[in-house]
Amino acid sequence: MGILSSIETKTIIESFKDEETGAPVKFVVADYKHPFCKKDDIRRIEFQNGESFLYSSVYLSDKRTFQPMYPCAQRIADCYFKDNAPDRALVLGCAGCTLPRFLINRYDGCVVTGVEYSSQLIGIARKHFITDKMSERFEIVNDDAFMYVKEAERESFDLIFVDIFVAEKIHSSIFSQSFTDDLYALCRQNSAVVFNLFGTGESKAKRFAESIQAPFDARYVFEDYRKFFLCLAKTKDKQLLERFERRMKRHALLVGSFPY
Repeated sequence: MGILSSIETKTIIESFKDEETGAPVKFVVADYKHPFCKKDDIRRIEFQNGESFLYSSVYLSDKRTFQPMYPCAQRIADCYFKDNAPDRALVLGCAGCTLPRFLINRYDGCVVTGVEYSSQLIGIARKHFITDKMSERFEIVNDDAFMYVKEAERESFDLIFVDIFVAEKIHSSIFSQSFTDDLYALCRQNSAVVFNLFGTGESKAKRFAESIQAPFDARYVFEDYRKFFLCLAKTKDKQLLERFERRMKRHALLVGSFPY
């Protein structure tokens, strides 16, 4: 919010510790009010583990479609599904519901399933982040994401977001071959999987993309302000991929493209 951010007011709503894992992390749920535009009011989960990190951040107004965190991930979805909106989406890791809120606000008919390992964070999400509008088309499940994708119905999702972290560290199991195989099995035709690779450098992001053996039809690594996102596409529609690439290049740097 630029120069005006310095005059925002912060109100702490709730603070708590990570009781389930025992990690030395203190969480804070806080509202940031903007004096000139209520659509810019933000609710965040922040945590401290030696350093302070943003865990989630959402606009409180339902009139805001794109959310303040992960703009590149949202642009990937928007560019890929510009012509045909997704019917069902899966978000793996969704404590503050940033990406579910984007999907609900962006796609009128999209039904979203969120999977979150921490029952404590699910309680916080239901209390502070899931609106009545969201609850009509959003289900949050308390489960291990890696077990969930093994057991979920095959070919049941158009869009999958992978946003799995342990505190501020990306979960290493997302790089396993069995996990990407399971994701592929959940994908319908003309679907996409988007990985948040925050904290991963360009070379590692590219190596991950190159290493995937599951038969996705295209793999892309995008950079947005030194944050990297991987998109896996399952489609035989070459025109869809061409349009997607052109659209995304307006918003982020394409640093790797690995079609099969």
